[in-house]
Amino acid sequence: MVSLDIELPDLEERIDLWEKLSSLKYIVIEEYLPDAIFEDSYLLENEKEISRLYVEKTNVSIHNKNTWQEAMSFLNTNMKKLETFYIEYRAILTA
Repeated sequence: MVSLDIELPDLEERIDLWEKLSSLKYIVIEEYLPDAIFEDSYLLENEKEISRLYVEKTNVSIHNKNTWQEAMSFLNTNMKKLETFYIEYRAILTA
C-alpha cells in the first residue's frame, strides 16, 4: 500500500485538509493514481481514526521472494506518483 495519511490531532484541521485533498480527487485519479481510494474515515489497527488516500496491490508481499519484484515495482511507481502530486499541489494542501 502507498498512502497519504492525514493524522492531525485537531479534527477540524483534519477535515479542512481532507476537503482540500478531496477537491483534487479528479486530478489525482486522472493524472496520477487512477486506482486511488479516498477514505475520509479510516480506522487503523490501533483504533485511531485518520483520513487516507491510498492505492494498494493485493497478493504481493515484500517478504515473499516470489512477488518481491512486483511489489517493489508497484511501490516505486506509486510512491513517485504520489510524491509528484503532493509537490505539485502542496501550496493548495498547506494553505
